[in-house]
Amino acid sequence: MKNLKHIISSALFLLFIFIAFGSMEDKKDKVSSYQSLDVSSASDTHPQELATQSIDPKKEAIIIKLKEKAKKDWPNDYSTQEYWINTELEAYDHMETIEDNPIKRQAQRDWPLDFSTQKYWYEQQVEAKNRIE
Repeated sequence: MKNLKHIISSALFLLFIFIAFGSMEDKKDKVSSYQSLDVSSASDTHPQELATQSIDPKKEAIIIKLKEKAKKDWPNDYSTQEYWINTELEAYDHMETIEDNPIKRQAQRDWPLDFSTQKYWYEQQVEAKNRIE
């Protein structure tokens, strides 16, 4: 009976190890969207490639600020930093597609570096406005 318990415990332990290493391999293969926009990589790029890339200085500045905030908020949690930065960049890109209007300006003023909140608040305001008009 003791041997059976040890075998089952060992098998479960090995299963968890395989699952953990499998998920780590998946993360290695994924390239995050913000890494391709990494400002530090621009200096490693050949001049010919830089000429063909359209580098948005405004977005570069946002990426730098997001990285600084992520490092401050989650100093040793790199997967959370990456997730948060990518989420904020997606929301930033969305907010950039919206035509300038008073609701957008207020969202930007109230949450200057929190693009996911800007997006959420903006969408809630527009939906409420449409319901009452």
